[in-house]
Amino acid sequence: MGPSEPPADPVMQRLLPDAYGGPGSETGDVGRDEELRAYSAEFRRFTENDLRAKKRDDALVVIRSLDSMASSGEGGAVLKLSVEESRHWLGALNDLRLAIGTRLEVTHEEDADLLYRLPDSDPRKPMVMAYLWLGGLQETLVGTLLD
Repeated sequence: MGPSEPPADPVMQRLLPDAYGGPGSETGDVGRDEELRAYSAEFRRFTENDLRAKKRDDALVVIRSLDSMASSGEGGAVLKLSVEESRHWLGALNDLRLAIGTRLEVTHEEDADLLYRLPDSDPRKPMVMAYLWLGGLQETLVGTLLD
């Protein structure tokens, strides 16, 4: 059995969301809100450990893939992924983007559009560049799976 309370950290809340309702989804009906919290706690208790294990497995596949990259002989490296490894990569890349997006307070598409216009002097700029790069990497990986 796993935890029944949602994590306190906003990134972990985003990666391990409530199954029913969640922050900001209060109905105004105290009894109904309490009922949804109870359902979420019960669901979390039975699923969170497995979800954490999946996220950990995805991250380990990425690390192992990078560790095993073969040199192409010209100072570069070639990364070859199986379909299964690609799925793990997509999961890990998604989690990374969710974590960075949460720290950048991206909640709507318009928020992401504002990131493109940040000045280079903004201290968030390196994190924004990583967020955008990861999105491009995800798109490329999805494209290779569809071919």
